[in-house]
Amino acid sequence: MYHIKNDKRCQKSAERIGEAFRTILADKPLAEMTVTDIQKVSGVGRSTFYRLFDNIDDVLLYLAEEEFNGLVTLYKDLSWSGFTEHFIGNIMSESRGLVNIASSGKTHLISKALRINLTQAAETDNHAFDNVSKYMIAMFVGGCISLVTAWDENGREESIDELARLMQQAFNYGKIEKLLRRPAKAQADE
Repeated sequence: MYHIKNDKRCQKSAERIGEAFRTILADKPLAEMTVTDIQKVSGVGRSTFYRLFDNIDDVLLYLAEEEFNGLVTLYKDLSWSGFTEHFIGNIMSESRGLVNIASSGKTHLISKALRINLTQAAETDNHAFDNVSKYMIAMFVGGCISLVTAWDENGREESIDELARLMQQAFNYGKIEKLLRRPAKAQADE
């Protein structure tokens, strides 16, 4: 897990580590990335890295959570279909990194980051977010990640709209929205 305190120096170091991670990820497989690589590109000392992060996976989780904070804000304002289009577009724009992450077997960290953010948003809004809700989110996130990975492998021919339509065909969005946006009190009544 990462341990970033709420002070400017720690946050600035974490940002530099995150930027270095992204830079390295563009040219090197995640499985081959080392803390030394990150240290050299970021200019952050080894002890600072380990004070903020336990390992490289924690950097990926931190970056994914940061990325999804803004996305989850949109989730509150968009229909599930609109959220899907935005989410897929976001993943498509970062598809090179995603394919690298997928080939390293680390997509579970991206999935975890989004599930954490959506759960926190639902709890903040006082929505019921039980295990069924968590499974729905896990299937949706996994579907989006797999879809974009396949899109990359198939030559990137389809648009965001086409991929979003495929997701709509695979999932019953009306049911998902109803399930994820029900008030917390309703959970006890069911």
